[in-house]
Amino acid sequence: MNIRRIFRLSCLSVMGFFWASCGSDSDTSTSVTGINSGTDPESSSDALLQTSSSAEPNSADAVPESSSSDFPGIGSSDDASSSSSGIESSSSANPFRLARDTSITCSTFQFLEERCPVSSEPYYSCTDLQEFLKKDTTVSQKILDKWEEKLLACGAVHEPETVYGVVYRVCPHYEVTYLKCSDGKNYSFYAEDNGLAYVTEKEYYETHSSSSVAESSSSQPEDLVTNCPQDSFALFVDVLADVQKEVYEKIVKVLDENDTLPEAKKAFLDSIINREEKTLKGNLFPYHSGQYYDLGYVSLKHESNYWFDGYVAKTKTCADGTPETTALYREKYEEILQECLDLINRKLDEE
Repeated sequence: MNIRRIFRLSCLSVMGFFWASCGSDSDTSTSVTGINSGTDPESSSDALLQTSSSAEPNSADAVPESSSSDFPGIGSSDDASSSSSGIESSSSANPFRLARDTSITCSTFQFLEERCPVSSEPYYSCTDLQEFLKKDTTVSQKILDKWEEKLLACGAVHEPETVYGVVYRVCPHYEVTYLKCSDGKNYSFYAEDNGLAYVTEKEYYETHSSSSVAESSSSQPEDLVTNCPQDSFALFVDVLADVQKEVYEKIVKVLDENDTLPEAKKAFLDSIINREEKTLKGNLFPYHSGQYYDLGYVSLKHESNYWFDGYVAKTKTCADGTPETTALYREKYEEILQECLDLINRKLDEE
């Protein structure tokens, strides 16, 4: 009898240890992988981003869908909106003041989202930007630099497009910066200057131009300049045409003054110049040989490291009325000139 009792108690003890072991494994698994565990929200978000951009975000960390009133960009009518939801990745510790209301403080956070090339920012065409630069406007140097930068990339030269088949629109994913502010709203983020955060390009421009400078000295830009009206806007191929004339002069000088030049190299140099026109043979040489027409539609972005598909102003006229070459044109000219000389010297070494 005692033996049976001892045997039954032993079986119960073994079963108890077995179930305790199973319960321990279940608890451990839940504490490691559970979404609603007591882990830090920011570290959970980082982990999701590291493993897969398509993973579902922690419900406590994700920026709400675009239908939510808390979605970035709903703070005002000027704020940007997204084509899809994303994942919040980080937040800044140092707050900015909102330029439109300096009583509001904001911190930045990044949001991974799909963005198609549709923007709420004002669109400036090549013609618009040229008109801006033609005027003697008093404006922030930063805005003036921005106009010149945008004009260089305004899309005056179009890439050939496929005219057959089905083209699917694929929008890339970007880590977009937003503002999380003390008024409880999220705003888009365009730029920061002297601790002030600007929501749109238009807002930034208006507060950096002489006609719209706020009365508060804290928001007044310190780099106001009077733009010397710019003109003679040139495409890449126009700059190349000027470069070719200088290259021609250098080649002629070598042919006329270097008596030790081998015949093969001399023949090559002589074959690429047009003595009658005092330029190179082929209006795209040394990138391409032969004569090309409709140069406003020619793209050399795969041949030149300094290609631009917009315009650069060649001249500016300041208060004394004397036209002079702009600094940006000189910069582009020197870059293209050196690249052309390098290409020709490389071909000359092969002779």
